[in-house]
Amino acid sequence: MLASGISEVGIALYPGAQTAAVHGLTDLFNVAAKIALDQRTGRRSLRVTHWQSAHSRDAELRCVYDSAPVGKLRPGILIIPPTMVDLPDPDVPAGVVSWLRDKHAAGATLVSVCSGAFLLAKTGLADGRAVATHQICQEALAARFPKVTVDTNRRIIDYGDIVTAGGFLSWVDVGLLLVERILGPAVKAETARFVLSDPASDDVHYFVGFAPPQSHRDKAVLKAQSWLHMRDGRGVSLAAMTAIAGLQRRTFLRRFAKATGLTPLEYCRGVRIARARELLISGDTPQKMIAQSLGYRDVASFARVFRKATGTAPGAYRKQFGIPPGEFAPKTSSLQQQPKLPFGERVLAAG
Repeated sequence: MLASGISEVGIALYPGAQTAAVHGLTDLFNVAAKIALDQRTGRRSLRVTHWQSAHSRDAELRCVYDSAPVGKLRPGILIIPPTMVDLPDPDVPAGVVSWLRDKHAAGATLVSVCSGAFLLAKTGLADGRAVATHQICQEALAARFPKVTVDTNRRIIDYGDIVTAGGFLSWVDVGLLLVERILGPAVKAETARFVLSDPASDDVHYFVGFAPPQSHRDKAVLKAQSWLHMRDGRGVSLAAMTAIAGLQRRTFLRRFAKATGLTPLEYCRGVRIARARELLISGDTPQKMIAQSLGYRDVASFARVFRKATGTAPGAYRKQFGIPPGEFAPKTSSLQQQPKLPFGERVLAAG
């Protein structure tokens, strides 16, 4: 907490950073700040800033967005967002890495999300520690940084000064964790209720079409959900899910449906389609690569499932909602709601 009473969360922007995560985190923190403002004395208590270097060799990043431009800039928490399909460039600007290292030395907590762990590892601050990341990053991260222990089984690893997270929509988990740390459990709970359910207006949606229900208290189902998220909903089976949950098949199906309102098949498909939306919105990744990364046989199969779920072809969806490369300034989202998926399928194959 700064002397002014405002805690500042900064987001480090670097070449290839996923704009969907940047926008989503910004929205989430601004929602939490508004909730805290309404619940308390009318004083804003959370500030969100974005930091970016003007040139690749700059050793100092500058603030390019500030949600509450009052007083001195001093981020106490710095988030390193993920990339899209490709891993961060090994030659990421040295200025970004040294800036993160210097801010940590000055007392800032560093938080990496998914492939953002590559930038964290490059600072050397994760040496000798375990880091959480997505399974698609595991081999490359371990090979590039042998002093770091890569853990794809834990969704979040929190050392206090360094926090790492991996898996589908892990930036939502990170955002809520930080909201709780800064503003307390009551604001976190209200923020989660707001952002993980349909907003009152049909015109504004803060997330990409699928809000995984996680406010229930069924720990066995939450384990299965986290396991699915770490795998983007692909390459999973009902037998594996029940084993992760530690339940019998019939019991698992009943409790999963009660907790989430979805069958496991619907849930997996929702995760895959939501991930596809992120990829379409936040970059120019070819549809063929998106289809392959999510386990679809070919582009035609992916496009057919995507159109069925959203009512829009992938190319048209990107044209309508895509964020131009390099555009980081937050804007109001008008993403459509994910339609409810049909029941009845027995396997958890892609599509």
